[in-house]
Amino acid sequence: MRALTLAILLLLSLLGASRAAADDIVPSARVSSAVLVREGPSTDTPILGRLRPGDSARLVGEVSGWYRVELPDGTQGYVSKAWTLVVGGAPPGEALTSAAYKVHVIDVGTGLAIFVEGRDFALLYDAGSQDDLHDGDENRVVAYIEAVRPGLARIDHLILSHPHKDHLQLMPDVFRRFAVGHVWESGRVNKTDGYCHFLKAAMAEPGVQYHDAVAANATRTVTFSGSGCNGTIIVREGTMMDAAPVPLGAGARMQFLYRDPRNYADPNGNSVVVRLDLGNKRILLAGDAEGGERELPATAPRPSSIEAKLIACCATDLRSDVLVVGHHGSLTSSRRAFLDAVGASIYAISSGPYPYRRVRLPDPEIVSELESRGEVFRTDRDDLYQIEDERRACELNPSKIGPDADEAPGGCNNILIEIGPSGTMRAGYNAVAD
Repeated sequence: MRALTLAILLLLSLLGASRAAADDIVPSARVSSAVLVREGPSTDTPILGRLRPGDSARLVGEVSGWYRVELPDGTQGYVSKAWTLVVGGAPPGEALTSAAYKVHVIDVGTGLAIFVEGRDFALLYDAGSQDDLHDGDENRVVAYIEAVRPGLARIDHLILSHPHKDHLQLMPDVFRRFAVGHVWESGRVNKTDGYCHFLKAAMAEPGVQYHDAVAANATRTVTFSGSGCNGTIIVREGTMMDAAPVPLGAGARMQFLYRDPRNYADPNGNSVVVRLDLGNKRILLAGDAEGGERELPATAPRPSSIEAKLIACCATDLRSDVLVVGHHGSLTSSRRAFLDAVGASIYAISSGPYPYRRVRLPDPEIVSELESRGEVFRTDRDDLYQIEDERRACELNPSKIGPDADEAPGGCNNILIEIGPSGTMRAGYNAVAD
C-alpha cells in the first residue's frame, strides 16, 4: 500500500510540475546544517539523503508543501518547501548572497510592509499593522530592516499606498531611524492620528522630497484635530507623481500605474499601484487596490474599480513576474481578468488574524485561484489560527523579529524574493531574529 501511495504521489507531482526541468532546489538562507530528503512528502517517511548549504538538486515536480527532487547520484525524494528555494536555472556559482535585488514582504501581522533593496538603493512600500503597534526598538519593520541590512542609514524611496492604519502605523519610526530621500503618496487625506503622525514625520524630515498626485512644487495645509495628533501641517510638494518611470539604481526603476488623490468614501480607492522593474523582472505592488465588492474571482471587475481602470488603460503595463496580492487576499480584489493581465508566477499575500468586516483574510477562494497560477507565499503561515500544532505558532516563537513570544502575530514568516545578476529569480521564507 505504501508503495502504491508513493507511486500515485510521484505521478501527481510530475503531472503538476509547472517549472522548467532546468530548475534547481537549494537550501534557504536559514538552513545551517542540512535539509532532509525524504522518501515521500511527509516527515513520517524515511530519510534518503541531505541537501546541505551550497548543494543543489534538480526539481522534478511538486505537491502541496513539498518539492520532488533528484540528487546528483540519481536518488529522487522530497524536500520541504519551507526550508528550500527554487533557483530558476541559475549558474552553479550564483549564491543567495549574490542577489542583485531583494524584495522582502515583512511579516507585520495584519498589514503590509515591503522592503526592496538593490546594491545602490533601498525602498519601502507601506509599513503598517492592525495588531502589531510596537514602536521604538520593538518596531518590527525597523527591526527587520536592521537585521537584513545592518548599517543601512537611508531609505531612498518611501511609498505610502493609502492612508489606512494597516499600511502606515509603523512608518513614523522609520523616519526616526533612517534618513528618507523621497516620500510618495497619492495625497488623499485621512483625518486619523496615524496619518497625522506620518505627515508630520515626512514634513520634518531634513532634505526630503515629497511627491503626491495633487500638485507640483506647491504648498497646501492639512489640519488635524485628533486626541493623539493635532494641529495644522504645511505640506511642501515637490515634483508631481505621474506615469513617468522613476530611476531607482543601476538597472532598476519604478512606475506608478495608478495614483488618484480624490476623496473616495474608502481610501482603498486611492491605493497607489507600483510596478518595480528590477533587472529583467517585474514586481507589482497592488496595495489595497480592489476589483469591487466581495465576489468570486471569476466575476468581472466593476468598471469604477482600480483593477478595471488598470485593465482599460494599461493592461500591457501590468504584466509582472511577481504580484504582492491586493487587499491581503480579499475577495474584493484579484479578479481573474486582472490576474490574467498580470500573469505572475509568484504571489505574496500579507495577512494576519485581525478581521476586516468580520472576515479573516485571505479568503480561501483567492488562495485557490492563485495556487492554480503559480507559487503562493503567505505571511500568516504560522499564525496560531492557521495551524493545529501550537508548538509552531508564531505568537509563541521565542526568536522572531521584534518582540519575542509576545502572543501576537508577526515576525516569523517574512517572504523573500531574490533576483540574481543574470536575471534568475527565487522565492521563499526568510526567518530572521534580532
